[in-house]
Amino acid sequence: MKKNVDNISSVDIENAIASAGDKFTVDELIRTLAPGDADALRRRLERFIASDDTIFYDEKWNCCTRKSFFNGKKFIITPDDWEISNGILFPGHRFVPFIADGVFPSTVELNISGEKTGMKKFISPLGSCFHYHILLGSEQIFDFLLADDPANESLKHHAGKTDSVTLTVYDLTDFYRKHEFLFGDAIVCTVEDHEAGIISAEYLSGSLRGSHARKEYLAVMDDAAAKVWQEFQDYPDIPEQLAWMVYYSGVTEVPGASIDEFIAASEKVQLRPEGDHAVLTVADEHDHCHDDHCSCHGHDHDDDDECGMDIPEGLSISSAELSDPFKLLAHAGVPLSATELDGFILDAIYGRETDFSGVQSRIFGSSAIDLPDEAQQAVLLNFLEERFETMMENYNRADDEPKAELRSQIMEAVSRRMDYLAYLGSTGRDPNEAEKKNMHHLADVAAKLGEALKLLNHPGFTPDHQERENLEILIDDQLSIQEEILADFSSEADQ
Repeated sequence: MKKNVDNISSVDIENAIASAGDKFTVDELIRTLAPGDADALRRRLERFIASDDTIFYDEKWNCCTRKSFFNGKKFIITPDDWEISNGILFPGHRFVPFIADGVFPSTVELNISGEKTGMKKFISPLGSCFHYHILLGSEQIFDFLLADDPANESLKHHAGKTDSVTLTVYDLTDFYRKHEFLFGDAIVCTVEDHEAGIISAEYLSGSLRGSHARKEYLAVMDDAAAKVWQEFQDYPDIPEQLAWMVYYSGVTEVPGASIDEFIAASEKVQLRPEGDHAVLTVADEHDHCHDDHCSCHGHDHDDDDECGMDIPEGLSISSAELSDPFKLLAHAGVPLSATELDGFILDAIYGRETDFSGVQSRIFGSSAIDLPDEAQQAVLLNFLEERFETMMENYNRADDEPKAELRSQIMEAVSRRMDYLAYLGSTGRDPNEAEKKNMHHLADVAAKLGEALKLLNHPGFTPDHQERENLEILIDDQLSIQEEILADFSSEADQ
């Protein structure tokens, strides 16, 4: 029995979708759930479907379950020389776009000639195997490594290129030997069960992989990537972006290239940090790779460089902090809160600084950014510069005028605090009890000034006479306390 639109629950919608089969439209769901005109129900259904990660849909709200779309789907994997010589295949990100979200990559069942492929543990330098996992997304890579084997627990504390990592890999020694497998040959995979993560595989000779088919596939995937970016921007993580690319591509036969080959060869798709996670962005064809801090390589681009995903030789690997710029700031010896960072930026904008380099010098001083690799530096600088540009675009000088002087006083105090903490750090010794006590007092001052700074930074806050006077008293008191603390630091440093 059909219900009134207002009485339709989420359970009713779930049941209607479950009963609709593998393919359906929003119009069909509306006819099932409620009679007559139901614009409110349509909007609700569209929101519900858009938030369901088991369903694909197009611009006309023709829908299909991901299970039905991927079951039977063919894709190829292209092992590289290192994998072939070691008789292995890293699962990494290879299967992720084609299997259900809840399937852990190294638990995917790979069947060759009807038999389940064996798996084994493989120990490797992190720098040698990182690129097989990079399309998991910067915030997922280290979660995956830690979950795959307890031996990787040490990566929480240090994740350099030469650090060992233990990974579960497919043992393809016999498969490679049987087919005299060479670089350029491929493994054709067929999704047998999307939800369970079961894949069948067979050999494809490189001599049968035509360059025309490869070029066609790359062009189709470039268009699909552009559509995904247009539809979703930087919201989905990389595996989700890739799944939608496969859906939008419309490729029904064996594709002409692997996902790895597509990402490496594409002149449009780039791996970049966006907000709090890494995504695949689509560059304007007239503005390819002109970003000074492009993180897809980690080195300056020559004119002929392609935005591939390889980790440059000699570049150490960034850890999961790539997705947390404030952890990167802390690792760089700059213990700033988000409020204090915005305070520096607003103070610079009020002072009519229009170049990010001025803000950078306020934050880091004249010294080089103390981070272990170029990728981390690029992520951090991208984040800071984008934050500066966004705040400058939205800055209202008239509203900020009554607050700017008080903010400047606080930011001067923050600079003084950072200078003294940096000095203590440079001594290379543990602080004594008196220093620890003073540092606790300094943190208390920073917290109180931080609360005042939150108000001053807020674009909707304009203090009246009494509020300004109260803020002046609070700030003056805390500045006096900080100066006393810093005087103690100075006297102890001179001893």
